[in-house]
Amino acid sequence: MGAILAAVVLLTALVAFAPRSAVLAAQGPANRTPTPTYGPWPDTLGPRLSPGATLATTTAVPLPTFRPTPRPTGVPTPMVTHTPQPTLQPTPPPSEITRLDQWVTNPGPIELWSSPDPDAVSLGRAPAGSRFDLTGSSGRGRLFVYYPGFQEYAWIDADAVVPVTDQAPPTTPPTRGTTPEVVQAINLPGRALGYTVRSWPRVAPETRLRELPHNASVYVYEAVRGDDGDIWYRIGDGEYIHSAGVRLPKPPPQVFPGRWIDVDLTEPTLMTAYEDDRVVYTALALRGTVVDSTPTGLHRILRRVENETMDSATIGIPRDSPRGYYLEGVLYTQYFTTDGAAIHYNYWSSHFGYPGTHGCLGVNLEDALWFWNWAEIGTIVNIH
Repeated sequence: MGAILAAVVLLTALVAFAPRSAVLAAQGPANRTPTPTYGPWPDTLGPRLSPGATLATTTAVPLPTFRPTPRPTGVPTPMVTHTPQPTLQPTPPPSEITRLDQWVTNPGPIELWSSPDPDAVSLGRAPAGSRFDLTGSSGRGRLFVYYPGFQEYAWIDADAVVPVTDQAPPTTPPTRGTTPEVVQAINLPGRALGYTVRSWPRVAPETRLRELPHNASVYVYEAVRGDDGDIWYRIGDGEYIHSAGVRLPKPPPQVFPGRWIDVDLTEPTLMTAYEDDRVVYTALALRGTVVDSTPTGLHRILRRVENETMDSATIGIPRDSPRGYYLEGVLYTQYFTTDGAAIHYNYWSSHFGYPGTHGCLGVNLEDALWFWNWAEIGTIVNIH
């Protein structure tokens, strides 16, 4: 019995002082806790492409992924009472990405994806001949790249691009090699009417860049002649929008000194802030209907209420009548007539530029705040 007890004590001591690697080896791979691999990327993500190589034959370099820690033994697995929703693979921030200065190009138009997954969302389309700085690949047929045209990281299909023989990075987004004919310098702020921004003044799948939503602020540099003979506006380097897609201020019928507001009721209705004869801001505005039209003529801001309750009963219209209303929380209200016409935030409609008020000029929250901070009692409001 004494000999057996001594053997047990000796064996216990050996296990206690054994190296950790030996203990883990004895436990087997099933109970090991893997070391997380997510973190800063190494200096080299994979082999550089030679000019004659193709991406399809290049070994894919997987992106960093999170590995879940195995559940300890003895802890019951919780019941799943709903179908888990798919989640996008985490993408490391740009500070953790090592750029390879390995450039690829697309012979045809190419879609930019939000992830390597089949259900990824399109971020837009790059025209043929674009360049992409190759960063890594997913092993699922897509490459993680930096696109100078959008100044963004995105995923592209590996079989749609080829290596660039001249590996010098482009200083500007690629263009057709020429510039459109400039018709007129504009240099005015305006508002978009829900049109597509294109890389060239021509409607074609390969020229599509992104959509500009209705009432988005846009600055027009110049008018150019498009391939179709129409007038297009240049709103950035390599960015064009058809002239029908932007509402610009027209020359006002009269100019006033100092700060004043011009309201052009021509559809879509545009409010323009002027300092003397210089345009400083524009906004699409809801205007009155045929029954309750917006009053034209020369007005001045008479009263301002930062948070107003609008009640039709105060101007003799019962709330429950077809023309009645009762609205709380109407922010940044600036009255310019004694019977209640005002510039104000309109939260109950987004049809800016078109009829839809009882005579007021309704704008979105950002525009209402801008005019509130810029104007004051006495500011001219010229409506025509």
